[in-house]
Amino acid sequence: MVAVDLLPGIDISITVAGQALTEHEDHDEEQQDRTTARYVEAISGQIFEVRITAQKGFRSGGDALSFRIHVDGSKAINIPVLQNSACRFENYVHVSQGSQQNASEVRRYCFATLETSSDGRAFAGDAAKLKDLGSIEVTVHQVQVTGVCELSTVAKDLSSVGVVSEKAFKGKAISHSVNFTAPTSCKPKQCVTAVAVPGLPDPYAKIIFRYRSLESLKSMLIIPRIPTPPPLEERRFETVNREEFLEIQRQLKEMKEKHRLPNVKVKRERTDDNPRRRKVARPSRHSTQLELDEEGGVRESATPTLAEREIIELD
Repeated sequence: MVAVDLLPGIDISITVAGQALTEHEDHDEEQQDRTTARYVEAISGQIFEVRITAQKGFRSGGDALSFRIHVDGSKAINIPVLQNSACRFENYVHVSQGSQQNASEVRRYCFATLETSSDGRAFAGDAAKLKDLGSIEVTVHQVQVTGVCELSTVAKDLSSVGVVSEKAFKGKAISHSVNFTAPTSCKPKQCVTAVAVPGLPDPYAKIIFRYRSLESLKSMLIIPRIPTPPPLEERRFETVNREEFLEIQRQLKEMKEKHRLPNVKVKRERTDDNPRRRKVARPSRHSTQLELDEEGGVRESATPTLAEREIIELD
């Protein structure tokens, strides 16, 4: 909600479903005289409203304030003037829903994705479209009421911006435009006629809402980019939440499964304290033996013929 510094007690905001959109300020942008600029996030297909609030007891420099709304450079509606008497005993709230077609019908504001072409074609009116494209401008005027009238004239039919050449953007981070819904019924409205207060600036104040996609706001550094968090294994234990802890467990289990050795049966070596003597095989007569030579080769050798036992006779 933008508080108009020049008019204490007047607040203006862009709302969706009754909730004001978060506003962001470009601190590097030089503000023009009597002008306040803010950025808001636009989501395609979202219907929005312009809400104007006057605090109880507010008094203007004349006897009323007049508000005029322009979307993408086109005039949408003259809001009925806010007379000092309207907020004498309570807050005054006026909601602009869109382009007033007649006393009982309105075409509501709606964010739409901007349609662009990259084939190099130039479209008639591109420069004029881009001048105020992506902005909702509210001008405030100090006026004196001269009469009351019925809102019977039909407002001009506000069409969509249409296709715009990407070349015409020249790097501008414009992502959306304002479209209008089919006419819907609304409460019958009256209007007043008024003239500007002599000697005061006209307009007295200007509020500009520049609407962009979240990605565009980040690319312009209007909204700070969220830094990429460090890997879980580099995080301090006390900063890890439950979901991240479960993820660490899953990763550890996966690593165990990946590095697990196959089942190998290993024959245990016998370690008896009192082992029995093993029988040593002895070569028999005429058996063949395998011997290793000095070069690591294998050769066969015959077992020498066992000598016959000598028999000694005793006298």
